[in-house]
Amino acid sequence: MTENVARQFADKGAAAAQEAKKGMEQVYETASKGAVDFNLRLIDMAQVNTKAAFDFARQLTSVKSPSEFIELSTSHARKQWETLSEQVQQITTIAQKVTTDAAQPFQAGGAKIFNQRS
Repeated sequence: MTENVARQFADKGAAAAQEAKKGMEQVYETASKGAVDFNLRLIDMAQVNTKAAFDFARQLTSVKSPSEFIELSTSHARKQWETLSEQVQQITTIAQKVTTDAAQPFQAGGAKIFNQRS
């Protein structure tokens, strides 16, 4: 009977290790996809910000007075602040989604292992 209990314990341990391995693979895959999405979004943002900087520089060439310069600069700063706020919100949302999605296999696997032991 002791051998049977030891075998059951070893089998449950092997099953738990297999579930943990599957969970880690899913976490890695999810995190990798999330990192790609995150980085692609950062590249998009860099392009938007670079275009805005060049547009601002081009507009500066037509400025004819200090007041026009201040107006243009203020307008550009306001637009860039709004853009930055939106970009931070988008990046935060992506990061939260990646974190949540990557944690799901652990949560599901942990619950499954816990339920098997009960």
